[in-house]
Amino acid sequence: MTGARGGVRATAKRVAERVAVGGRLTRLALRARRGEVLVLGYHNIVPDGEPIVGDRSLHLPQRRFAAQLDALIETHDVIPLEELLGEGGATGRPTAAITFDDGYRGAMTAGVSELARRGLPATVFIPPAYVGDGTFWWDALEIPAGGDFREHALTACRGEEGRVRADATRRGIAVRQLPSHARCVTLDELRQAARHLTVGSHTWSHANVAALDSDALGSELTRPLGWLREHVATTIPWLAYPYGRSSAAAEAAAARAGYAGSLLISGGWTTRPPRSAQAVPRLDVPGEVSLDGFALRIAGLVGG
Repeated sequence: MTGARGGVRATAKRVAERVAVGGRLTRLALRARRGEVLVLGYHNIVPDGEPIVGDRSLHLPQRRFAAQLDALIETHDVIPLEELLGEGGATGRPTAAITFDDGYRGAMTAGVSELARRGLPATVFIPPAYVGDGTFWWDALEIPAGGDFREHALTACRGEEGRVRADATRRGIAVRQLPSHARCVTLDELRQAARHLTVGSHTWSHANVAALDSDALGSELTRPLGWLREHVATTIPWLAYPYGRSSAAAEAAAARAGYAGSLLISGGWTTRPPRSAQAVPRLDVPGEVSLDGFALRIAGLVGG
């Protein structure tokens, strides 16, 4: 019975989204957003025919991503992320920038192919410690539903891969095998993708910067910029905070490290230029969102 009720609710939600997308309210909402910017935050793009494995909210099928891009360019002007810091000219349409976190292989292959096909700019944020076919703990660990392990991992373990995995082993949490698309790119793959996008920092090892002491924080922020500039020609001095977590201390440290801008993973719309360059909001795009749900989000009618 519970499953049946859930199915009815899901169907009702899809119908409501379809009606809303085609209504006058959506057009009015888009008109009201002229002059504002929406930075979209993606993670992995799962190539057509491949399975979704890991944290499902982070893995968007390629065909849905392609449909989202087509919907986006119908209503928004898409700009490179770096232009967010400049004054924007009025075009009568809202503006969007496209970003990816983590450097998943699927995003850098299937995702980049869809961007290149449409000539769209984007930025990927890389944690260099994972480059070279690395796997992320939130995908690899079979974390029990309904528990507090994730919050424990982000606070007590500071989001650090080694600490999280060691704690998971003590708790008897199993490790799953991940397909190629759900792993981090190699350096050669990153350089290939960087022909079509710019590359920013996701800290060195994807630690929770809000939980680090000052010495660890400084290293996590400065080390990746040096590495990326040495290895990737299209590197820009932008940061995406891992797990979307930040603090006043982290934002001040990011400015000292030389970042022109730093991104959260929540908050929705922003101005151009943003009110705070070291705490720029984004709209997280969940892997399970419908196309109509996406259309409502980019119109500002549904939050992230």
